[in-house]
Amino acid sequence: MNHARTITLLALCALISACNSPDTNLANGGITLKDNIVTLHADGAPDAQIDADGTLLVDGKAVSVTTPQHGLLMLYVQQVMDVHQTGLAMGKVGAGMGMKSIKDSIDGKSKAEKNKDVESGGEQLKALGKKMCQDQADIKDVQDQLATQLPAFKPYAKIVTKSRADCEKD
Repeated sequence: MNHARTITLLALCALISACNSPDTNLANGGITLKDNIVTLHADGAPDAQIDADGTLLVDGKAVSVTTPQHGLLMLYVQQVMDVHQTGLAMGKVGAGMGMKSIKDSIDGKSKAEKNKDVESGGEQLKALGKKMCQDQADIKDVQDQLATQLPAFKPYAKIVTKSRADCEKD
């Protein structure tokens, strides 16, 4: 039984470490989130940063924006944070499934009982996957609006390219 406690403790440590991770990378590294600052990386353009207050910096220089543009920038950051939160939730479900599998094996549960637990976790992951696709589609919508309303944002308008339907196919 001591071995089982050690495995459980190690799994919990891994889960806690993953949950405290401040970094999120989206769109093949085109968008990163660290310390509530979104950094945009686009080919042929300097990096841009948007903080949680909606301040846009391009190549380290502040960009003047209108009130509606400022609101869209704040929304963009929030939606990147939503993707981050959904990713954390997916990690927790996956870790929980792993922990449950270990416990079920130690407890000698039948294959049918184990499969029921896997199916439940799978359904949760499927629902979170759909939410992730919606979150990314929301980022794309705001990205497209910013590209038409804010010339300084135009080089970053092709970072998120997939629609929700395309994401769900993947």
